[in-house]
Amino acid sequence: MRCIRTNNQTSAYALHILNNRHEYGTAEVTLKLLKSCSKGTRMNCWETPYMQAFHHHNILIAEQQVNDMNPLYELIYTSCDLLRIP
Repeated sequence: MRCIRTNNQTSAYALHILNNRHEYGTAEVTLKLLKSCSKGTRMNCWETPYMQAFHHHNILIAEQQVNDMNPLYELIYTSCDLLRIP
């Protein structure tokens, strides 16, 4: 929030908000928890398939990149939709 208010473009989220003139607010209003887990390795393990699913559905913000595409995750998209996105 501070980066947005001060026009500080070091945060990818702030940069996206500033460049696209999106509304912003508190985390409770603007974010959705996809999976509750402890920070660290477990969080990274869950982040990877979600990032690839968002990339697959073309809904990542432009500043986000998926560096390692895992072909095993592609199997998920053929059998069921991980995020239930139409």
